[in-house]
Amino acid sequence: MHSVRAFVIATLLVPGACHRPDDPPPAPAQSGEAPVHVQTTTATERPMPHYLTLTGTLRASEASDLAADTTGKVVQTFAERGQSVKRGQLLAVLDSRTAALAATAAEAQSKVAQSQLDQARRDCERVKHLLDTGAISQADYDRQIAQCTAQQWSAAAADAQGKSATKVLGDTSIRAPFDGIIGERYVNVGQYVQPSTRVASIYNADPLRLELTVPEANVAAIRPDMPVSFTVVAFGDDVFTGHVQFISPNVRESTRDLVVEAVVANGDGRLKPGMFAVAKVLLASPETPVVPSTTVVRDDTGTARLYVVVGREVQERLVQVGETVGDLVAIASGVKSGDKVVLKPGADVHDGVRVE
Repeated sequence: MHSVRAFVIATLLVPGACHRPDDPPPAPAQSGEAPVHVQTTTATERPMPHYLTLTGTLRASEASDLAADTTGKVVQTFAERGQSVKRGQLLAVLDSRTAALAATAAEAQSKVAQSQLDQARRDCERVKHLLDTGAISQADYDRQIAQCTAQQWSAAAADAQGKSATKVLGDTSIRAPFDGIIGERYVNVGQYVQPSTRVASIYNADPLRLELTVPEANVAAIRPDMPVSFTVVAFGDDVFTGHVQFISPNVRESTRDLVVEAVVANGDGRLKPGMFAVAKVLLASPETPVVPSTTVVRDDTGTARLYVVVGREVQERLVQVGETVGDLVAIASGVKSGDKVVLKPGADVHDGVRVE
């Protein structure tokens, strides 16, 4: 009995005593992950631009819808969309025959009144001599002087009517008020216009004004002559520049923002009034940690991360990326000067991996 019990206990203690030939062998214990070879660079500090990003719209420095300012039928037009014009250039002509007759009549009336005024002045000189010699009474003298004064004002009124008639005649020739480009012609030959009728629109597109809206929180940072750089969709990554020149004196209560305007040179005419722009206003250039752009990894969501070597281990850092100058990227948070950052991290580089 004792021998049987001893045999059973011995069998249980022998390794593999219950292993069957067709059972798989036990898995070996896993070894640690092999260290990876990486190249590193040191994060340094240097002055990097800090921008305020704004949106805005390009406006013409001068823009006008020309009014007819008189009545009449259009007999000629000389303006077309996109045409460059100079100040005083003829854009349209109205039928001037009625205005010309009125101007001629008013001029004649003015000459008659002036002739009568000259005669009245001579009469006044004579009656003064008669008064001095006692040939007429003071009452007769006063009446003659009153007639001279009345004639003087009649001549002035006739002269004003003549100038008004001349202006109406001149208004039948509609001219550009400043150098610019025609945006639209609103009238055609044969159309009858009133003083308020729009004849054409004209824009001065050089320089342009970039109208920007600055949030109330950033108002204190805006100053005259600050440089502004901006892009427009039509020209992709092309960067245009200007300077802040006009600043509104008040914050708009409805939107809690401040309107400022930057003046932008546009000698080549590439930029057009009405274009939407994304602008950057340079606020300062503080000392900021920078790393090469090849150290930054972005995922599909746009999240940026770096891999920093601490001791002999890699640490993953989520970072806030700032401006890029050349091949250097400013890191607003997540890395400090002196950190060793992995260059061109591959798929084998991840948080916690050991390095050689």
